[in-house]
Amino acid sequence: MTTLATTEPPTVTVPAPARTRPPRLHGPRPWDRIAFRAPERSPSAHDDAAPHLVWPQPVVVDLPEPGAWCGALVRTCVEVLLGARPAAQLARWLTDDLYVSMSRRAGLAQALPTSARRVQVLRVHTCELPGSRHEASVVLHDGRRVRAAAVRIEVYRGRWRATALEIG
Repeated sequence: MTTLATTEPPTVTVPAPARTRPPRLHGPRPWDRIAFRAPERSPSAHDDAAPHLVWPQPVVVDLPEPGAWCGALVRTCVEVLLGARPAAQLARWLTDDLYVSMSRRAGLAQALPTSARRVQVLRVHTCELPGSRHEASVVLHDGRRVRAAAVRIEVYRGRWRATALEIG
């Protein structure tokens, strides 16, 4: 009697395909005139040298409701980016860095053709933070698509002022 040796078939290992992006089917992505992100504020050398003064928090009782105010601010910012409003209308309601970024972005969009579109705020969700600050997420329709925005506001000289803004 002969004993048959059982041999297993050889195992072949196939390397996993490299992950690549799927090819774009419709060409390059067009520039979105509404998408906006303010640059991060970098600390300057003067921030460390200046003494930090601590003032008591002002007692403010006549501020508008933060959710409604954030919705109106984001709608106004989108209208500025669309070219329907001048950027100067935002100077009082944004920090200096944020206003400069917004007006620069609005100036870039002026070269594009504009069409009158009605911006509609769909939802606003707010979150209260310590120190008289609020953050809000805003869902809006710009006339062509639904967008999301995030805004942070704080009390400044008895009124709301936006310190951070991002529109997607």
